[in-house]
Amino acid sequence: MDLSPTTLELALVALFAAVVNGAVGYGFSSIVTPIALFWTTNRVLNPALVAVELVVNVTLLYRERRYLATTKARARPVLVGLLPGVVLGSAGLVLLSATGVRIFVYALILPLTVLQLLGYRREIRREHRAGPVLGAIVGFLYALTTISGPPLALFWRNQGLSREEFRCAMAQIRVAEASLTAAAYAMLGLYTTSSAVLVPSLLLPVLVGVPLGTVLLQRFSKDFFSRLVMAVDGVIVTYGLYSVLVTEGYLSPFEGLVFVAVGISAVVLLAAVVIRRLPALLAKTERRRLERPIEPTASGPPPGS
Repeated sequence: MDLSPTTLELALVALFAAVVNGAVGYGFSSIVTPIALFWTTNRVLNPALVAVELVVNVTLLYRERRYLATTKARARPVLVGLLPGVVLGSAGLVLLSATGVRIFVYALILPLTVLQLLGYRREIRREHRAGPVLGAIVGFLYALTTISGPPLALFWRNQGLSREEFRCAMAQIRVAEASLTAAAYAMLGLYTTSSAVLVPSLLLPVLVGVPLGTVLLQRFSKDFFSRLVMAVDGVIVTYGLYSVLVTEGYLSPFEGLVFVAVGISAVVLLAAVVIRRLPALLAKTERRRLERPIEPTASGPPPGS
């Protein structure tokens, strides 16, 4: 493998992202994509990421297979909506300019990062009706940007799933979206040599990072770990948006520096406040969970427990 600076840096970023993915069940592409776009374009990066994410999420789904019986009925409505979204997103990747897609990626991730950092929670009571709509949106976003973890996490985190059920539901949807997107990319001829050479520097760190993330989660609070990661991601995305806006002439260098200084300061201050208040937030969430009545559709214990 060619260990050029770009390849080595991409491998290090992929290792960090794989640790996060192994720990919290998502986050690989939402970390790799905004950083890798400093060096390449979505049209080259996406096919490589989709191939690697298919391996990652099949592995995660196999690890949480005990919870398939209790989550598959709840994941099915989201799966139904994926196909039309994937078709539209794949077409957008071909038709839109590389700069347009890059700006869309950064503008999408930043508010989602802030919502996760704040710990936004709102239970969706008509889950089966919301599922197909979410599936279409997620399919479009994933095919265009390879990012779907943040909106999926915001949805499932509010629905009363256990940690293992959450990861199982996420893995089911992400295996389906990656499979459909890989097929769409193949039909559109997006798999090229430029994409193929990125696969080793993404796949090898995954083989190490995902198991390491599983071990790491046993030593740290999931909420603390995921919000700390979101704070770092927010800083990266703010810089990425600044970079592309200045490069394309939408902002002057001075305006760009003001933008990035304000953005990063806001993210850092928000992270400090949230992490300081995290114990109280977790206690409040746990009280609400315990007070919620158990519904017939709620997940039960895993088979054999």
